[in-house]
Amino acid sequence: MIKIAEDIWAHEDAMSLMGSRLRLRMTVVRLADGGLWIHSPTALSPELIAEINETGPVKFIVGASNGHNLWLKDWVNAFPDAALHVSGGIPKKLQLTGGYRLLDESFDNIWAQDLTHAYMPGVPFFNETVFLHKKSKSLIVTDLIQNHSGPRPPGMAGLISRYVFEPIGFKGICIGPPLKMGFMIKDKPGFALAIRQIQSWDFDRIIVTHGDIIDTDAKQVFTSLCERFLK
Repeated sequence: MIKIAEDIWAHEDAMSLMGSRLRLRMTVVRLADGGLWIHSPTALSPELIAEINETGPVKFIVGASNGHNLWLKDWVNAFPDAALHVSGGIPKKLQLTGGYRLLDESFDNIWAQDLTHAYMPGVPFFNETVFLHKKSKSLIVTDLIQNHSGPRPPGMAGLISRYVFEPIGFKGICIGPPLKMGFMIKDKPGFALAIRQIQSWDFDRIIVTHGDIIDTDAKQVFTSLCERFLK
């Protein structure tokens, strides 16, 4: 894992999506009580498990947006004492019948000492919750903001990026492309309120789950990207 700041780390990974390489990032926070909070878990490996165990005991596993469920059960099996917290669409995908808590508008923030949270209402495609790690001033997002920088990959993956993903918005620092389609946001006033709440937070980096961490002018980047939702 890569240390980002005090008590926060990232694990870099990737997966294949339609023949193209989609970068993934798992964020790990050590809470004030010493337990670990795992955001958007990536694929497990013996090496990763060893790194995690050296860092601290896993207390919480968090799937904060509906598309980030692939490895949740693996993590729950590997760390059975950890509590699972998921977005609204994940229980059906994983056929969960219990043993989890939903991240939604009624969630009582049990991590308030370390993390502030904002739920994005009226976006059932994502049901995303965004977090602020107070100590490191890090905004932690799943799909809301992405950063697909760097050169296109060679071969077929590059062609798919150029003619499929980039035209629909997966390019550079961007809003999650589905949010650019107005009909995806069912509660526009509520969503705007969540954006304003996040804008009020004190952060100087955005830890995205897809792409490079944004650590230059992070507040301005967020404001510029999200101003469309405040009109």
